[in-house]
Order: sequence, then structure tokens, then C-alpha cells
Amino acid sequence: MAFLGSCQTQTSQEKQSSDSLQVSSATAPGDSVPPIGAMKLLDEVLACQDYNGLVAKYGEKNIEKLAKVETGEGTFEVTKLFPNTSEELEIYWKEGQQFKKIQDVLARLQLKDGKPVITATWASKAGLYLGMPLTEAVKVNGKTFTITGFGWDLGGSVVSWEGGKLADKNVNARFEDMSSNNGGLSSEQYAEISGEREFDVQHASIQKLNPVIKQLSVFEKPSFDKAQGNKLYKQVEEKQMPKH
Repeated sequence: MAFLGSCQTQTSQEKQSSDSLQVSSATAPGDSVPPIGAMKLLDEVLACQDYNGLVAKYGEKNIEKLAKVETGEGTFEVTKLFPNTSEELEIYWKEGQQFKKIQDVLARLQLKDGKPVITATWASKAGLYLGMPLTEAVKVNGKTFTITGFGWDLGGSVVSWEGGKLADKNVNARFEDMSSNNGGLSSEQYAEISGEREFDVQHASIQKLNPVIKQLSVFEKPSFDKAQGNKLYKQVEEKQMPKH
């Protein structure tokens, strides 16, 4: 793998950093954030490959080996890194290889006093971070992309990067409006971009809403042959809603 070199035994400096995670700084979306290179990378967690690799890099005391997570898709058994802190990550194991092969590493935007905060820590090597506005994600991708409608369990999830710079990267994101007034949209406008449908993010109401990344994950790439890829692309294209 490209990131194997990044998963090494903890140094004393890394252990000291891990011990002080609960007092890491947080900034509100829109405030300045450090460059991606100054953040911890989800990719490095994925590169640990298995439970022993996680222990070697982050220390067993910073790991909850077995936890359950409730999502819109059901209940999952996961491993948590830095549980119950602002740095908490969920680690999903490849089916049939629990603790032996990491499949996904997922970070969620934390809330403080009911408001989202950016811990300025976890990011993807591809250039995305928690709390990043959609307009900035479009710049990283180099073009618009497709997401699901808002207002349901999987709302705001990226369906396809549409051939952009992120298309061949092992990264995914879910966007959500974290404002208190639907980003200034009327109820009718918000309804237009809600539900189990798919939209190009160039849609005028989505641009006005400008949601932020609520969930960010990196994953082990699945194996697809060319025929499967073309079929999936066609399905996305047929389901996509008009831009306006």
C-alpha cells in the first residue's frame, strides 16, 4: 500500500500528543484552519491495516477494541480510536476479518454547545477535512459532483466524484447544513433538494446552502472490473436530478 510507511511504532513525542488529545483546539466552520499537512491523516490509520498496527502506532489505552455504532443502515461492530474525545474515530473491519483487516476509517464532525466545531486534526490526504464547506470541496475535486438529497439518514452523501480529482482516491464524505435556518433557503427550496434522490452540487439551492462535511472517511478500495464501473456510472447518470 502507498501509506504503509506511515504506520510505525509510536515515538515518545507521539504518545505525549495522544495523551493531550482532549485539550486540542477547536474552531468554528469558516474560521482559519491549518493546512492539511499539519493535520493528522485518516489515511495513516487505514495504513495500520490491523489491530496490532493500531496498538503499535496509537497505544492500546487510546483504543476501544469492540464498540457498537447505530447508523441509518443498522448497527455495526467497530473499533474506536480515541473514544469519547473530540478526536474519536470509527474503524470498520473487512467482513470476516475483524481486527485483521481495516476496511474503513470514519470521522464525524463533533458538536459543542449544539454547534459544530473543527478539531483541526483529522483530514484526508486527498485534501478534505471535517467542516470543510461544499464550495471548497468542489475546488479540491476540480469539478462538481453528485450527492444524495438532504433530510434523511444518508442525506448529503457523495454518490460520485464524477471523474474529478477525488474519483480515484479512497475517500468519501457526507455533507450537512449545520445552520439554524436551512442556510437561508425557504422551506420550498429546501424540499427541492431533499429526499432519497441524487443531485449535482451545482444545483442553485445546494450552492446557497453550502453545507459542510459532517462525515469523512477513507477506505480500502474495492475491486471493480471495467464493465462494473461503466454500469455504476450509467446508473448514477440516469438517477441524477437536474442542476436547476
